Amino acid sequence: MDHAVQQAGEVGSFPHPWQRISAGSGLTLHAAADLRLDAAMLQAEFAGLDAALTQDQRGHYQNGLGEGWTSIPLLDQPREGSSSGRKGMPRPSLDFMPSLRALLDQPGWVAWGCDILRQSAYGTLAWHSEPQALHLEHFRLLIPIHAPAGAVTLLGHEAAAYPEGQAWSGDFCFPHQVENLTDRDRIVIAIDLLVTPEIRALFPAALTENVQLRTALAAEANRSMRDWLNELAA
Repeated sequence: MDHAVQQAGEVGSFPHPWQRISAGSGLTLHAAADLRLDAAMLQAEFAGLDAALTQDQRGHYQNGLGEGWTSIPLLDQPREGSSSGRKGMPRPSLDFMPSLRALLDQPGWVAWGCDILRQSAYGTLAWHSEPQALHLEHFRLLIPIHAPAGAVTLLGHEAAAYPEGQAWSGDFCFPHQVENLTDRDRIVIAIDLLVTPEIRALFPAALTENVQLRTALAAEANRSMRDWLNELAA
């Protein structure tokens, strides 16, 4: 699999204590899916969508998500909520992305949310976590459209960078930070899915192994991160 996976460093060299918690645990925190879309096609489809939308048709995030982030929603979440097992309703914007629409229509895919996220050049989404992982009910699938060399996701003790078109996911219960310290925008499809047998089959079993251990270590890492944030705010 031609994805780049970098270790963030030896155990003693991590800049934050919560990164050291998963080091040496043997846990797999992220992995590529057995799924890859044609990157050139995705980029062409996105270019048409990007040109068609005005700024007020996008989501704009500053302090909450990270300065300089915008989103293009492709699905409206079901009224019953993400735990209903119902799919999100396609927005007109999804018509610009036929290759993505075909993917979402596959049997066993229950996507309740889908957005195209743009992280501006030299942008950082600071350390955070959310209950999205393949061993839970919901998880997030990411597919890069534009992935500048040097843009990485720090996840626990690792740094991950996947090529354009390659679907991947991670155990985002662990603290993670998204860095784009390059002069190009990073653009990625983010799909929020119910975990089904069809979805599980796309990933190596290691991403869901040792649930008790990964749950305990994720909780410990998040406590460490919260303590650090509280000290900063004091």
